[in-house]
This record gives sequence, C-alpha cells and structure tokens, in this order.
Amino acid sequence: MHKLLNNIYIYLIPLMLSTIASLKSFRLATFRPYLLFSIFLLLTLAVEIFAILWKWQLYQTAYWNYSRSNLFIYCGFLTVRLIFTLLIYYQVLHSKRIKKIIKHLSIPLLCFFIINYFFIQMPDRVNTYSIVLLHLTSIILAFMFFNQILKDKKIVQLSVQPMIWISLGIFIYHAGTLPYFIFLNYLNKEYVTLALSLLNINQALNIIMYSFFLIAFLCIPHHQK
Repeated sequence: MHKLLNNIYIYLIPLMLSTIASLKSFRLATFRPYLLFSIFLLLTLAVEIFAILWKWQLYQTAYWNYSRSNLFIYCGFLTVRLIFTLLIYYQVLHSKRIKKIIKHLSIPLLCFFIINYFFIQMPDRVNTYSIVLLHLTSIILAFMFFNQILKDKKIVQLSVQPMIWISLGIFIYHAGTLPYFIFLNYLNKEYVTLALSLLNINQALNIIMYSFFLIAFLCIPHHQK
C-alpha cells in the first residue's frame, strides 16, 4: 500500500474520482458521448491498475515469468484511446464535412497503430509514432469542438456543458506533452536523465487533465436526460 503513496501515482486520485463521478452518466441516461467517455475512464483506470500491478508483482508468478516492463500494456491501450476519441468527437461535432473526414481517417489511423505496435516500434518500446499521432488527433478534434462552441449563437453555460471541460482537459494535456513525446526517442538516447525529469511534466498534466474530467461530470445536472 505504501507504494501507492509515491508521488508518481498521485494522478490516480483525480482519475479515480472522475471515473466515479462519471458513473452517474449511466443512471441519468445522459447523451451518448458522456456514456462513452465514462466507459473510457473505467477502462483507463483498469489499465492503470493492471499496469502498476504488473510492474509490482504480476510479471512474475508461478505460471509465467516475463519482463517487468509494462510498456506493452500502455502501448496496446493507445489504439483503444484513439477509438474512443474518434467516436466521442464524431458524435459531438456537428459539421458533416468534419464527420466525413473522421470516418475516412479512422481506418488508416487504426491500422497504423496496430502495425506500429506489432511490427515497427513493437510492444516493448514506447510507441512514440502512435502517441504523437494520438496527441495531434486529440488536439485537432478538441480545437474543432471549441471552434464549434464559439460559432454557436446560443449562450453556453460552462456549468452545464461537461464536454467543454473534457475538451479543455484533453487539449491542455496533449498540447503540453506533445513536444516531449516528439523528442522522446532522441532524449532517451542522448539525455536519459533529462527525459526522466521531464516525465514529471507529463505526470502534472495528467493530474490537471483528470481534474478537468472530474469537474466535467460534476457539472452534469441531476435532472439532465
């Protein structure tokens, strides 16, 4: 239990809280993107717990003895993150042209993620190609959503618009960590210590992102249908 008190796992607190808060999306039968995002948070929390347990103990049992590295778990989950990101924004964005672009780009992106995982960078290395593509996709989709909000003639109340907080969290995290992952391979080769130090930025932005997700689901009115 004392291992969880390590500051590198602090991001689990807002992640767990936002996941719990998101569960009311099922009870209140809110519109589909929130339900999808709640499922995504549940899967994210499950993957995080599994990855941590793998590194602590599960990598070696009476039945198998594998590498302690949990990279294959996180890298494999990148494809799932991409699927949920595309599905959620496909539903919240109104432009038919943007929806068409999302639909046409989905299959090539998914194919690349899978090929990169199994044949190019492989499960035992950080799949930086996939990470950078995921970040760019998330940033662009979040930006398109903000642009849609700005063009909306109706007055938008932040207190009843969870998707704004979700998109803000997604945008801040992915925009903030994109430079890090772009240069990660180079840093790992030339400046390992610096690469590890900069990882703290990723952890801090994770906390910010999950905190925004928590705010998002606390914003859902109890009467919303």
